[in-house]
Order: sequence, then C-alpha cells, then structure tokens
Amino acid sequence: MKQATDEALMQLISKGNKAALEILYERYFDKLTWFAQQYTYDLHLAEDMVQDVFIKLIEHPEQFDATKKFSTWVYSLTGNKCKNLLRDSENRSKLINSQSQANNTEPHSLHDLELLKKEIRNEFKVMNEKEKSLFVLRFEHELPIKEIAEITQLPEGSVKSGIYYLLKKLAKNLNRFTHES
Repeated sequence: MKQATDEALMQLISKGNKAALEILYERYFDKLTWFAQQYTYDLHLAEDMVQDVFIKLIEHPEQFDATKKFSTWVYSLTGNKCKNLLRDSENRSKLINSQSQANNTEPHSLHDLELLKKEIRNEFKVMNEKEKSLFVLRFEHELPIKEIAEITQLPEGSVKSGIYYLLKKLAKNLNRFTHES
C-alpha cells in the first residue's frame, strides 16, 4: 500500500481505511507543516493547522475531487486555512510580534551562507501572501508552474510573471551577495 498513489489512498480513506490515512499523513505532515509555518511563523500553530486539515480529510473525504491531484488539493486546503487565520487582524499582530521576538534571539553567524539565509528570511517576511506562496511552492517544494497555478487559483501566466518579478526583486535586494556588487 505504501507504493499506492495519493489519489488511490484517498479512495481507501473514503472507505474507512486507517492505514491509508497513516501513509498520507507520513507523506505530507512535515511538508504541510513547513508550508503552514511560512504563514504563521509558529511551528506549533502550523502543526495545529495541518492537524485540522487532516481532520477535515478524515471527516469529509468526499470533498476530494478524484479527478484532481491530491497534493494540489491538500496544499490549497492548507494555504486557505492559513490565509483565513491571517485575515483575523488580532492573530496577525500576534504572529508579527512573535516573529520579531524570534528574530531577536537568533545567533549571528559570520559565514556568508548563513548571512544570505538570514537575508532571504528577512526578504520573506516582507513578501505579500502571493509572493510567499509562489516562493515556497516553487523553490522549497519545487512544484511545476501548472500545479502552483492550481493551488493558488491563478492563471499559469500570472504564476510565471509573479515568480519572475519576485526573483527580480530578490536579486535587487540581495545583490550585495554577488561578485558583481
């Protein structure tokens, strides 16, 4: 059963197969938690949100459209759950404050790679939600443009141009890390 496709596992889950759920959980929990954490800046909150996604999956497996790719559906579900949380302004301000406190406790490293990673994290913090989604889905999860378009519910052309402008902005803001600067 471990070699079964995600979509086949969902069919088994809709029939009450707990082993199929465990396999999907193992495949996606860490990835989805990392994805959600890019919105929440809080590991425990991200884990809770992903748990909620899996609860929804258990309670309403029929909501999965078997003609679609499971990964697209589950990332969309997770992203939407995160966006709904962030729309609550009280939660948004709490998340921003907790991220600021977390950044103040990070140790500073003199290595170029560590400095670059830190700068990328700083750039990530000021990205809007669309840019964050595009960055995470394309460069962290290495998803194809078509799948990103489905997850974000944007036309493929908008995804391509969004990634282009995001990279252009990052290149400009991180130019001091090139040999040309």
